[in-house]
Amino acid sequence: MIQIYGAGISGTFLYNYLIKKGYSANIFDFRKSPDCRCGWGIAYREAKELYSLIELNLDEFILVKPEKVVINGIELKNKGIATFDKLRLLSELWKGIEFKEKKADLIVDATGAERAFLPKIKDDRLLPTMQFEERHEKEENIYIYFKRYGYAWAFPLGDCWHIGAGSIEESEIPFLIKKLREKFGFEEKKNICSCKARIRMLPPSKCKPFVHCNVVGVGESIGCVSGAGEGNTPALKCSKILLECIEKLENYEKMVLKEFKWIEMEQKFVESVFKRFPAFHLLFKIIPYERKRLVCHSILDFLRIFYEKV
Repeated sequence: MIQIYGAGISGTFLYNYLIKKGYSANIFDFRKSPDCRCGWGIAYREAKELYSLIELNLDEFILVKPEKVVINGIELKNKGIATFDKLRLLSELWKGIEFKEKKADLIVDATGAERAFLPKIKDDRLLPTMQFEERHEKEENIYIYFKRYGYAWAFPLGDCWHIGAGSIEESEIPFLIKKLREKFGFEEKKNICSCKARIRMLPPSKCKPFVHCNVVGVGESIGCVSGAGEGNTPALKCSKILLECIEKLENYEKMVLKEFKWIEMEQKFVESVFKRFPAFHLLFKIIPYERKRLVCHSILDFLRIFYEKV
């Protein structure tokens, strides 16, 4: 018996995948319904392929495939980022689930930043964020205002926009959102909903152990979040790896670290930026990978963004 705790992106995917493969599994979440962070970006092609493994058609939940990503006024061609209705997708998956807690041989910690069942991480780094939804009439691109200590974003969700910011200095979040509004013309309006959260900004190698006694972590609980805060597709990939290792958990750590070498590089670069000593040499490995899956940009584009006076 496998008991999963946390019915977010990684937990719901893993539960459905385990059942499909014939495993006995239960899942539990303290929430009565998925939370209000209802739209977000996802690496479309990768996520579509992964969700097909549980016979879910991601296209039914896609909101917008933006043409461009505009960072500090610099336009880049979007290659693979789509926004999806996260709330509706999770709500659909929750319909077929009866949440249960039972004594199990294996417990899966899919509780994200909370990491409720695995040992706590020494010197954990949880980036504070604030986000909300507003209605705007704007060209449906992704807009980002970037500073060395954080960034603000505006993601199109069809009939509204997901606006927010994250920063190592929580007090700077309102400033980042203010500058985003000024730069791209998002005037302040009454929000439809709002929430605060924290995102784990540590690579998997700094989130060990992945397995402790009869508990194994998945997704954000073990650092599967990119340097840009992208956690949805890595959570799906990590869940797939866990199922592949479910009979031999001793292979799990090695396979996760191998799959997410790119997260290690991105997080290392982000950490160097926070310390004001950017490790630009890492860009020669990071950017070619990101060009294939998300955004068409070059090292020159990145340097222009990084040193742009905003």
